[in-house]
Amino acid sequence: MNGRIGIVLSGWAPAMTLMSGAMLGFMDAGIEFKVISTAGVGALIGLLSLAPKHGTPKEALAELPNMFVSDILYAALPINFKVFHKFGPFAKPMHDLRNRVPRIKLDPKAASPFGRLLNDWVDLAFCAMTPSTFEPKSAGLMSPGPEIDDLVNFTALRGAARRFYLNAFNLDERTLEIFDNATTNADAYRAAEALPLLFAPQRMANGDLYTTGATHDPTGLQAIWLKHREDLDAVIMLDPMARAIWREPINIHDAFQLMLMNPIIALQVLISTLYAKTECLAENIRQQRPQVTLPKLYYVPFDIDREYYPSMLKWSHSNAVILEKIGRDAALAFAAASRAGNRQAFDDRYRYCNYVARQPRLNDFARPFARLFDQIREARDG
Repeated sequence: MNGRIGIVLSGWAPAMTLMSGAMLGFMDAGIEFKVISTAGVGALIGLLSLAPKHGTPKEALAELPNMFVSDILYAALPINFKVFHKFGPFAKPMHDLRNRVPRIKLDPKAASPFGRLLNDWVDLAFCAMTPSTFEPKSAGLMSPGPEIDDLVNFTALRGAARRFYLNAFNLDERTLEIFDNATTNADAYRAAEALPLLFAPQRMANGDLYTTGATHDPTGLQAIWLKHREDLDAVIMLDPMARAIWREPINIHDAFQLMLMNPIIALQVLISTLYAKTECLAENIRQQRPQVTLPKLYYVPFDIDREYYPSMLKWSHSNAVILEKIGRDAALAFAAASRAGNRQAFDDRYRYCNYVARQPRLNDFARPFARLFDQIREARDG
């Protein structure tokens, strides 16, 4: 795929390596993005793709499986104690202290059961020793993760040639705000991650409180709509994997995660559908109205067996490696198809409005909007 391309990154944290794998695949295929717009955990993938604090973007993205938990420890304690921190002011000091403890250097993709067990045992010990001030009046279950300061160079982000966006919801103004290269910092990132119940709202330098923008636009498409309607040819989004979330839970822990994700994924699907139908309608009237432009929306599907859906929410290292490979393979297949020369076949397979048309439930949702646009066009042309 050539031309002016953007990508939107959003998703659920345990499956973040689906996104990092996809970005690695696009890098391997030589596809560069003019714009990276993000929501929720997609912000981390976008930031590492542009301004990692250590190493190259490829190296930083490839390291993400090391943020997941040893399979041996996860089997006994299915929580990612490496990235979720006890509520209270001691979370960051204890994080900084544990970073001073030497670790065994591990290949992010290698199972290394003994080495991972030792490394993660240190993290578990520091997590257990961290004093907590959590009480019923606390506004969140956990403290914001301090890892972002170790991972991202926000000064380099301001000078990046490619545009970056993340969104967060301003609780004081009741508006969704979009942060860019110049305004994104560690606090903005923590605001973008502040999912209610899990994390307390983040207070920014302007004094306002923010929570994640994923509860209002989990797609990241609003930045494209508002800022890049005329200077992009296409936008790529990754499969929201709604089918992996809209299912029967396997246990109470799984049910808790599904409860958090179900409404966000539903909103993501609906906004993506509305954008795709609007983009197709805009293309249909462009011959008469050349000024009506909107970048075409394409999606990257993931080949995942239904039986694996519950495992996608696990914070285990093996799951991270599996999802990274799936994401990478999907991006490489997408890139190869875009260069195969058969544009019609590519659009039929990957253009999101064509996918929506094949899905009766999504098509039914979008049909009233399509009819409304037709009525507006008929009234204007008449």
